[in-house]
Amino acid sequence: MLTSRRDYLLRIIDEVGRILARIAFKRREGADQQALETVVLGFERLFSLDADQIFQLTPDQQFAMLADDESAEFARDKVLLYAALSAEAGRAYAKLGNSAMARATFINALRFTLKARALFPVTNLPDYAPNVSELLAALKDVPLDADTIALINADPTAASQ
Repeated sequence: MLTSRRDYLLRIIDEVGRILARIAFKRREGADQQALETVVLGFERLFSLDADQIFQLTPDQQFAMLADDESAEFARDKVLLYAALSAEAGRAYAKLGNSAMARATFINALRFTLKARALFPVTNLPDYAPNVSELLAALKDVPLDADTIALINADPTAASQ
């Protein structure tokens, strides 16, 4: 990988990681709407696209864009950042009482996390990697689609929960 591309990816991952910390802080302070706006900023920075372009993509297209990297570790870290942003959005939506959006974003976070764990190295996961147990707990009363159940069953740690 070219050094300049590697440096660029490191800067993006670092920047989105800092955005993620701001989201968690805003959510804990009760500024849930601001947290959601910051999630969108994180998505835009991660994809280097405007929000309207990102949200026109299917989750599979989003995953492919994030995973399209020469380095499995960078691809994994970008996918896990997306999952972490989605999980934060789910928490904010839940606090705002929007259960439909909370459910959708938690499922998205779970699917991206499980796909990253299935396709990329699981050693030395970044601190921001979503916890599968916590995502499953957030979805405990939600019927899951067949694809998500298959991902859960394929993950040795998730299937036992």
